[in-house]
Amino acid sequence: MNWSERQLNMFKGKRQRGEAPPPAEEFALQCLIADVLKRWCNPSWRYTHIPLGEYRRPSTAGRLKRMGVTPGWPDFQFFHVGGKVCFIELKRCGGRASEAQKDIAFHVMRAGHGYLLTDCFNDVLGALKDWGVVPARITTFAANDSKDTPWLPQEETPIEER
Repeated sequence: MNWSERQLNMFKGKRQRGEAPPPAEEFALQCLIADVLKRWCNPSWRYTHIPLGEYRRPSTAGRLKRMGVTPGWPDFQFFHVGGKVCFIELKRCGGRASEAQKDIAFHVMRAGHGYLLTDCFNDVLGALKDWGVVPARITTFAANDSKDTPWLPQEETPIEER
């Protein structure tokens, strides 16, 4: 039997077909936020990032579900010693919240907690400043006007040593 190139291409993996991997915009944004928090997080706050949305083998996904992992929980969770709780859900540029994420957002906001759903670093930084997680003196600047350049956090004035 003679196979055409197109038919043979069906048996190849994504790398073999030369397809690019999906964009890593959300991952890069999560890493940027984690870097800001590692450097400037107020000591009265604790935070974590919960990576629940990535691909898992069916056996691993089943175990996590059995252990109580439920869909929709935000990516970043913040807890203040005084009892304040805030959440940030990050999306890829143009991404939309799932129904489970919308349900959790409604529940969290109805309870009076801080919640942000965004794909923009400046939105995240603004919320973190408003909530008091990071100092209000942190600002951003672009290394150049290119849209491909990530926004980098900078301090306007030195923060006192803790």
